[in-house]
Amino acid sequence: MGMSLLRELARELYQVGAVKFGDFVLKSGRKSPYYINLRILSSYPLLLKEVGKAMAGRINSLSEEDKVNRLCGIPAAGLAIANAVGMETGIPVCYTRKEPIIYRDLVNALRLSLREKDYPPERKWGIEEIIQEIERLSGFKTHGIESYVDGELRDGDRIGIVDDLITTAESKLEAKELIELEAKRRGIGVKVMGVFTVLDREQGGKEALEKEGLKLYSLLTIREMAKFLLEDGVLTPPLYRTIVEYTLAERKSLGLG
Repeated sequence: MGMSLLRELARELYQVGAVKFGDFVLKSGRKSPYYINLRILSSYPLLLKEVGKAMAGRINSLSEEDKVNRLCGIPAAGLAIANAVGMETGIPVCYTRKEPIIYRDLVNALRLSLREKDYPPERKWGIEEIIQEIERLSGFKTHGIESYVDGELRDGDRIGIVDDLITTAESKLEAKELIELEAKRRGIGVKVMGVFTVLDREQGGKEALEKEGLKLYSLLTIREMAKFLLEDGVLTPPLYRTIVEYTLAERKSLGLG
């Protein structure tokens, strides 16, 4: 994809407020010089279409070794983007379900509570019974859930996971697990080839995927986007330097170059 198209995409994402630069406090309480909210893309259908075209171009340029024949969106933003890409490429789309992950996170929180708090025996037994029921519903142990993925999957599929952005890759690896569980449930064999995102925050997600044998295909990194906006006169040089220094510091704290 040409740099001019990526530059235009960066400008449009900034103009609609999908990416904001300044001083922000994240949910974790940490400060950040930028804030990303690509969930609003569905409110800008023409821009969503442009994102779909850009990602379609990236997918169509893949080597035969890396080609995908099915996309799997991660709800909610990833599903909207996957559908936009599917419309451009003709590649069919499915999506992962959130419920299994929610169930598992709830079980982990309850188990942590049992370890950290001194509950009376009767309450402890009650919590353990709740955990067992949640695990039954989740299907991670019993494979009793109706499905982990909605939409068609076929034997031999080469799947590309689609999401809006990547930070640590945790949700992408969860999606890979759900796809593999669904394939096992259906008695078929599939292979997750890689992950496609609009933005890469450059905070270890790419490296985490590589450890699992997956490639990351992002349209823009946060530093690339900031540089385009600097060159277009949207960002001031001091703010651009702050973004670069913040990103480098984050990567250094994670042991990344």
